[in-house]
Amino acid sequence: MKYWKRWTLSFTLAIFALLSVQIAPGTANSEESFEPIMLSELKGGQELFEPISKFIKDSLELSEEDASAITTGTVYEVDLGNYPKGYTRQFLSFVYNYEWIELVLVTANEDASSIKLLNRAVSSDAGDMFLNTAKLEFSTAGNHVYIWTQSPYSAYESYVDLEWAGDTFYVAEHEFDDPTKLYFEEKAQLVKAKDIEGLIAQYDSMFPLYPSFYESNFTLAAPALKLAHQKALQVQKKDVKKAIKYLEYGLDQYGDAFGIWGYTVGTLKKTDIVGNPDDSNYRESRLTLSAYVGILNDYGYFLSLAGRNKEAQPILANVIKLVPSRTVAYLNIADVEWTLGQKTAAKAHYKQYWKLLGSKASTIAPKRVKDRMK
Repeated sequence: MKYWKRWTLSFTLAIFALLSVQIAPGTANSEESFEPIMLSELKGGQELFEPISKFIKDSLELSEEDASAITTGTVYEVDLGNYPKGYTRQFLSFVYNYEWIELVLVTANEDASSIKLLNRAVSSDAGDMFLNTAKLEFSTAGNHVYIWTQSPYSAYESYVDLEWAGDTFYVAEHEFDDPTKLYFEEKAQLVKAKDIEGLIAQYDSMFPLYPSFYESNFTLAAPALKLAHQKALQVQKKDVKKAIKYLEYGLDQYGDAFGIWGYTVGTLKKTDIVGNPDDSNYRESRLTLSAYVGILNDYGYFLSLAGRNKEAQPILANVIKLVPSRTVAYLNIADVEWTLGQKTAAKAHYKQYWKLLGSKASTIAPKRVKDRMK
C-alpha cells in the first residue's frame, strides 16, 4: 500500500467507527455512538458556551488572543463516558495555548452551572499531537477520540487515537507521516534508477500536496527532464508516441516546479526558463537556456514526426525566438510549414537554415531543402 494512502485509510476507519460502532457497556450513557456536535448547532449552545469558554480560559490561563479563538464553532459536546458523580455532559475543544495546541475535555451538569476540568492532552512520547487547528478533523467512538491534523503549508500530518479512561487520556496510537516527502523520496530513487515508466506511473497516481514547500520539488525537476529526454531519444525511432509521452512527462515536471506552463503554445521567454537574476527560487537547479531549448526543439520535432504539425509549429517558432542561432530548428519548422501548406514561410526558414550552415550547407542539408528553396 502506498504510504500516502495510509492516513486516508486510518481516518476513514475512524469515521466508520463513529458511524457504526456501538459504545462498549459502561463507557457511555447511551447504547449508540454519540456524534460530536458544535455548540453553534446545539439548542441552547450560546448559553452553554459562555460559562464553558470562561472556564477553559481561566483553567488554562489563556492569553486574551488565544481565548478569542474559542468560539461556539470550536467547542463540541461529546460523550466519552466515565462521568464524575453529579455531571451529565462532556465538552471538548482544541485550543491554542501559546506555541502549542491542547485538547481540553471538561464535564458539566445540565446547564453548565457547574463545570470540572477532566483532562488536557498536548503531546505524546512521539511529539506534539496536534499540528494545526485549521486542518484538523476528529471523530469519536465509545471512549476513543480519533484526531487527524496537518501542518500549515505542508503534507506533514499527525494521527492520534486517544482513549478516555475516566481519569486521563491514554495514547492508544500516535504516528506522524509526510506523504509528500515520501513521494519525493520515491521519485529520487526512480530518477536514480532511470526508471522513466515508474516515474510516469507515480505522477499519474498522485499529485503531491504543497510541493512548492519541498526542496526536492525543485532539485529533482531538471534531473527528471534530462532523464525523460535521454529515454525519448532512445525510443523515438521505434516509437515516437512513446518518445513524446516521455518528453511531456519531463517538461511537465520542470514546468510544475518552476511555473513554465506555456511550452505547448509557444509563449516562453528566456526568464521563464532560467529565472530572473534576483530570483532565489532554486535558480541554480534550473537548466541552462541552451539545454532546455534543445529539449523543446526535440519535442516539437517528435510531434511533427507523429503528424501533429499544428501542435509542433508554435513550439518550434518559440525555439527560434529563444535561440535564433539554433540551426536545426529552422529545418524542423520549415518542414512543418511545408506540410501545412505554408510554402512562403517554409522557404524563408529553409533559406535561413542554409545560411546558418554556411559552407557546409551543400553537404549537410537534406536534398529537399535546396529543392524547396527554388
